Amino acid sequence: MKGAVVNNQDGAKKFAGLLRKLKKSPLPDPDQSKDAVEVLIKSFLIWDSTTAKASAAYKRIMDRVVDYNDLRVTMAHEMVEWIGPRYPMAKERCQRIRAALQHTYKREHAVSLDRLHSLGRREVKHYLRSLDGISPYVADRVTLLCFEAHCVPVDDRLRQALIAAAVCDDTVTVNDLSSWLARQVKAANSTATHYALQAWSDQPGSGGSVGTSSRRRTATVSKKKTAKSRGLV
Repeated sequence: MKGAVVNNQDGAKKFAGLLRKLKKSPLPDPDQSKDAVEVLIKSFLIWDSTTAKASAAYKRIMDRVVDYNDLRVTMAHEMVEWIGPRYPMAKERCQRIRAALQHTYKREHAVSLDRLHSLGRREVKHYLRSLDGISPYVADRVTLLCFEAHCVPVDDRLRQALIAAAVCDDTVTVNDLSSWLARQVKAANSTATHYALQAWSDQPGSGGSVGTSSRRRTATVSKKKTAKSRGLV
């Protein structure tokens, strides 16, 4: 479906119209944090969830740990208890957070991504995408907000919302959709576009709910990656 997305002029027009509509609504307050690890954790919590749920979950987590290194050595099942077992994909999400922090520590000898500011944007994106436990949405959101690289983070909630809005069809993948959206948006507008799309997909009526079948597909793929290549044990 990649080629169809790239050449879908009707989808491009509908997406442009959607952005015009979203620009008339007030944008949510941007994340003021410049700490890439903080944004990484928050992005894991927002991924296939909502901003409101993620903000509450982040506060509950950080109220119970001393610092990021303390969180790194926290077991995933403890984090699940903190955010609540009914949080979307709670167990997998917490496993991924722990795996990413562990891998960061292994690489940097600290739970810090400060060194990435000395790298080029392509190197940053490659580094983040290669972290254990990472998802494309999380990697792209950190790359965009902390390192000012041009991208549009997409998770399955946003994908479902754009399908419902007839911008794309249900055969497009998250990665292909993210690449296509980035070509529809100027680099200078990518951050504002991300916040607008996130706020839109957060809304119950946007069509951005991840259905049971979608969650099942995600979980099946994730389990394979978890066991074989992401170190989520």
